[in-house]
Amino acid sequence: MKITKKKKTGTTLKLGIYFLSILLVLLTTQKNLVNLSILENIEYQLIDERFEYRGQKNIQDSSDVVILELNQESHDQVPSPYKFPYPRSFYAKVIENLVQVGAKVVAIDLVFSDKDSYDTSNDSLLLHTIKKYKNVVIAGKLDTKAEFLTEARNENSLTFSAGRIVKQDFNYANIFFHADSSLGIVQMLEDDDDVFRRYYPYYYSKVYEKFIPTFSFAVLNKYFDLEPFYIAGNRTDQFLYNEFSVPKFTESSILINYYGSDRTFPRVKFMDVLDDEDFKTIDEIEYEVDINSWDLSDEDIRKQMVDKFKDKIVLIGSTEPEDKDMFQTSFSKGDYEGDNILYGVEIHSNVIQNVLWNDHIHKNSQMVEVIIIVFLFTIVFYGSSFVRIISIKSHIVSEIIIFAFVIIVVFLYYELAFYSFSKFNFLLTITSPVLAIAIAFISSSAYRLISERLQNKLIRGMFSTYVSRDLVDTLIGDPEKLKLGGERKNLTILFSDIVGFTSFSEKLPPEVLVDFINEYLTEMTEIVMKNNGTLDKYIGDAVMAFWGAPIELENNEYLACKTAIEMLEKVENIRERWERDNDALINIRIGINSGDVVVGNIGGQSRFDYTVMGDNVNLASRLEGANKQYGTAIMISESTYNKVRDDFIVRELDTILVKGKAKPTMVYELIGYCHDNLAEQKYKELESYFAGLKLYKAKEFDKALQFFEESFNKSLLEDASYVYMERCKYYIENPPEESWGGVFVMKTK
Repeated sequence: MKITKKKKTGTTLKLGIYFLSILLVLLTTQKNLVNLSILENIEYQLIDERFEYRGQKNIQDSSDVVILELNQESHDQVPSPYKFPYPRSFYAKVIENLVQVGAKVVAIDLVFSDKDSYDTSNDSLLLHTIKKYKNVVIAGKLDTKAEFLTEARNENSLTFSAGRIVKQDFNYANIFFHADSSLGIVQMLEDDDDVFRRYYPYYYSKVYEKFIPTFSFAVLNKYFDLEPFYIAGNRTDQFLYNEFSVPKFTESSILINYYGSDRTFPRVKFMDVLDDEDFKTIDEIEYEVDINSWDLSDEDIRKQMVDKFKDKIVLIGSTEPEDKDMFQTSFSKGDYEGDNILYGVEIHSNVIQNVLWNDHIHKNSQMVEVIIIVFLFTIVFYGSSFVRIISIKSHIVSEIIIFAFVIIVVFLYYELAFYSFSKFNFLLTITSPVLAIAIAFISSSAYRLISERLQNKLIRGMFSTYVSRDLVDTLIGDPEKLKLGGERKNLTILFSDIVGFTSFSEKLPPEVLVDFINEYLTEMTEIVMKNNGTLDKYIGDAVMAFWGAPIELENNEYLACKTAIEMLEKVENIRERWERDNDALINIRIGINSGDVVVGNIGGQSRFDYTVMGDNVNLASRLEGANKQYGTAIMISESTYNKVRDDFIVRELDTILVKGKAKPTMVYELIGYCHDNLAEQKYKELESYFAGLKLYKAKEFDKALQFFEESFNKSLLEDASYVYMERCKYYIENPPEESWGGVFVMKTK
């Protein structure tokens, strides 16, 4: 089987699993395909968490809505025999008083379905007041026993299906409908978990054969001087109301943008508006003193009431728990049961204010949701595959990394969703993308298991006979690397060679020499492998290795230099034993260079090697040989030095132009690790050398010669100083050209 065919098979398998898994996600998450209520319920709960994350908004001073609350304090001041819901004359008086201070709209969140229980003349008074001021909205209901209150689509609207009912003269359960027909339906539909998150702009009743605005939108109709039964236009993704675009949440509803918990909107007690000079509270009767909270003859009270009510929408509603006009909502002020409860009048207040401020929650479209799902699925699917490749030596490590990666992706998306909601009122779907991430993780794992079974046997048979076990494992983990052609990568290449191996080998019997070579190469190879290097080949006694392929590393240069130092240390141990047993001197020289090379399986169709080639490979080999001239053990190029300058102590040796290269390079002797005492001591002993090198570059050859001689005399093995001594003597006699830059041209390899 050819490698190209195997690669094509692996790619096809991956793409097949990828597309089948995405199809599964879309089938599972898109409502128009499959509707899983469990996902919807989780998404709803996450909406609630986002409200809690955003926190309460302070709108007391800026709200256009004021709640006139029917509470226990008001009830306690109503004299006998009156009880809640009070005579209709009370509401007429309150409307009169509110109009005096400039209230723009007065909406009564109570359904007056029967005549006044105290005196029918009270009904006439309220009816007259509504007709007189024409700024009142009343609450209506549809008989749920007769019209089954269910969400059904009819002309893209919420519909009340007709049941067994006779039209009740179009009063919508409120006897004051005929005053000016400004009525809104107060019934709301909760979600499956009994939480009220959504609001419907209007309903359609088959009984009345009419579209009917809901209470909040009826109030807005009055506020904008629209027709009583004006309803929002229904578009694909929004309702068009007056001059506002109200984004849809479902086909027939909007998502209420709750500003906070109870008492977010300003409240005034019903009694504070009712208690004028014509009304006697229990306290006034008991103490025989007029204590009128509504006394507009008092300038302070008038100013206070004008400030509270002028141009405002006043909603009259119950805030008394016994009236049971309480609902669970998305916003919770705490962690205890009941912390998310709002009164019905407060829910209507939120909806009205949302529209007036054009402050709505925008939900991502289905197309955006699909794009997010595909994007996150792709990131996790291919990201997981990538992590498994680079961590192939340890499946446990790779799975831990992948799990952490998946958690991070989920966390980041989760934070993005919460941030976009908090800052921009934008609702990103969470459950579907998170499910996509989970399925992507499972799909990636499935692909790995299937592909490994198909590939392992083939790869091991092809490569295990001539490459290292680690490389075979890497190739198994990443079939993409199995290509005949190479790829350009920035690698670090190391060449090492035994000094004077020919003379050394002549002193030993063949069998002893083989034992030595085997031991030496084994030790050197283990050091390379330990430092994540790739053993390229043995060339006699020479070792060639590189870093950065097939596994990419961030610290190629550091690992190569570390390997070189450990090689010298290991050779020291070998030398002590072999010199004692065989009287043979053993030293090695090492050259290291970093740069772009071509790496890959290079060769013919039937035989190829995983190797590197290019000018930077040749330079590493030349540096190994150049050690001989300077008497050094490890020589590194400028490109390598620039990456390890903070980790190792080096000595600048020269700027050389090697044979076959057009551009010179600076070379350095690798002395040891930073903070290593022996390396630091050796560096200090080279003070004269560095002083001489500085003068040498400045063409002050006489002075430089003195420092190089001083450096050489300190150590007869200091060949680099001797090299510069000879050069200084030459340039003293033969001064270089003005353009001379200190470059030394190497004539040999």
